[in-house]
Amino acid sequence: MIAVVLLACRREPSSTDDAPAPTTADTGTPGDTFREPPIAEDLDPDPSVVHVRLRAAPLAYEVDGTTIEGFAFEGSVPGPTIEAELGQVLVADIVNDLPHPTTVHWHGLHVPAAMDGAGMPMPTIEPGGTFTATFELTQAGTFWYHPHLDTAHQVDLGLYGAVVVRDPAEPAVDRELVLVLDAFGEEAAAEHDPHLVDPTSSRWAVNGVVAPRLSLPAGTRVRARLINASNAGMVALRDQRVIAHDQGLLPTVVVGDLLLAPGDRAEVEWDVGDPFDVIRLPWAVAGGEAWGEPSPLLTVETDGGTAPPALAWPTREESPTPDPGRTDLRFLLSGSPELGWEMNGETFPDVTMPMVGLGEEVVIEVRNVSPADHPFHLHGHAFEVLSVDGEPPASRTIEDTVDVPVRSVVRLLLLADNPGFWMTHCHVLPHAEGGMMTMIEVR
Repeated sequence: MIAVVLLACRREPSSTDDAPAPTTADTGTPGDTFREPPIAEDLDPDPSVVHVRLRAAPLAYEVDGTTIEGFAFEGSVPGPTIEAELGQVLVADIVNDLPHPTTVHWHGLHVPAAMDGAGMPMPTIEPGGTFTATFELTQAGTFWYHPHLDTAHQVDLGLYGAVVVRDPAEPAVDRELVLVLDAFGEEAAAEHDPHLVDPTSSRWAVNGVVAPRLSLPAGTRVRARLINASNAGMVALRDQRVIAHDQGLLPTVVVGDLLLAPGDRAEVEWDVGDPFDVIRLPWAVAGGEAWGEPSPLLTVETDGGTAPPALAWPTREESPTPDPGRTDLRFLLSGSPELGWEMNGETFPDVTMPMVGLGEEVVIEVRNVSPADHPFHLHGHAFEVLSVDGEPPASRTIEDTVDVPVRSVVRLLLLADNPGFWMTHCHVLPHAEGGMMTMIEVR
């Protein structure tokens, strides 16, 4: 058994009693104009470095007419988007002006263990404290940041933002958009309900606005970067041209419906001609299509015209790796809302931590015997999906978060190339907070 050790980072003099009162921001009501999160200011003129500040503080903000006494990074929900290029070094000064300890986890990015914001050791940022995270950006794609302490509560109240890492060699588009998606219950109170396990009927906000309207000229090619930052909601979108998933561009473009579990990301191409709606399909974390009618997540307004031809994204002939047939690590996902949630019959933090050697190829089997889907997320690494219920994907698929449907078995291939202690957990945050989380040591 292990227990997590929390190490304090450096502190600046302050008192919890001196925490600032919430400020107020209006993030929008239904039908408002689409708005993107602000861009994080780069504080360093060195072209090889992106240096940003992320100040976490209370914020009262409004979504769909409901005021939420929440939290925010830099006074914005979502927080500022961090923009960088492949190979740059990211320096992030994280300032905690909350009345609670916090951390920042860099979801999907391969960072040193001491920078991960989770695991063992985990440098917690006490109220009034500051921690500086520094690491090289070695992957291109769409990632995000959020706390990993009291996670379901702090993320639910608004502490999240996007990280966009561009590869200059990739094709250019006319417009890039960041869409951070979050769910709000129909009976929303002053704060989300972190125990809301399946918000099937929730209102979905795009960058804090429910059903926003976006005006674009016909002929525009758009690269839209989508992040499901909700605690527990599944996002199913109809008929999308998907160019990337968690770990960057796909080997080939996939056209069809798109499912994003909590923590998932995807990038889609919109070739704008006539007006259209981005349609969300009802979907439940308790196992697939749900009751209800499809509804617009976002409306794209144009003056009408001819859509441009689809962009020729680079393609790669990459077949899935054949399953070696062995199982090196097995994770059994079990439990229920009434009984709690477990991994391998254990509840975090009282868990048995497996160890794998640095550089080993590890075959992981994730078996879900519970009545809910579980997005399986591993920190500090990516993995290849070998199969879902015995069926390999159409092409090689690299992810850091993969949905494991009810009563399904997912097999993964991990190259353990990042030393340290790493969290692995369900990214339905009430499930993780309820115990469905463990750790792997790579040494």
